Amino acid sequence: LVGREEQVEAAFKAAGWVQVDKTVGDAVLHGILSTLSHEAYTEMPMSTLYLFGRPQDLSFARGDPLKVAAERHHLRVWKTDETVGGRPLWVGSATHDVGFEKDRRNGNVTHKIDPEIDKERDFLLQSFDAAGVFSSAAYVTPDDPMLKAKTATGGSFYSDGRIVVMALK
Repeated sequence: LVGREEQVEAAFKAAGWVQVDKTVGDAVLHGILSTLSHEAYTEMPMSTLYLFGRPQDLSFARGDPLKVAAERHHLRVWKTDETVGGRPLWVGSATHDVGFEKDRRNGNVTHKIDPEIDKERDFLLQSFDAAGVFSSAAYVTPDDPMLKAKTATGGSFYSDGRIVVMALK
């Protein structure tokens, strides 16, 4: 994503994504307040991932309130040191939780990620397009694209290797 932080936040909001709670304490309080006011709670926290030696700067999710514990789209975003046309360049990692599975590292239950990771990239593009929040978008293929890999919990995913780049309005 190319844009200032307020453009990134506004784009996600306009496209129906919510910023997730950062801590379990925030989640408990937010969940209680949502319940008391008869509102859906879709801002459940997500795990922290690291890029550039630091945790994500922003975290967003989009999910059906009745299924959000088991199934949701979620995305983490990091601001880079790079700029494009004087505006910051952000990079993200998006996945679609589609249920639960056994974590191969420790035997616990974890979210199962849709292995067709490109569908999530395209879902993000479509949600931003429907909201009209970018001035241009293009697919870019790196010189050495990642075509398949393993998740942190041992699941597999695959990709055509393309990255979508969007200049935000």
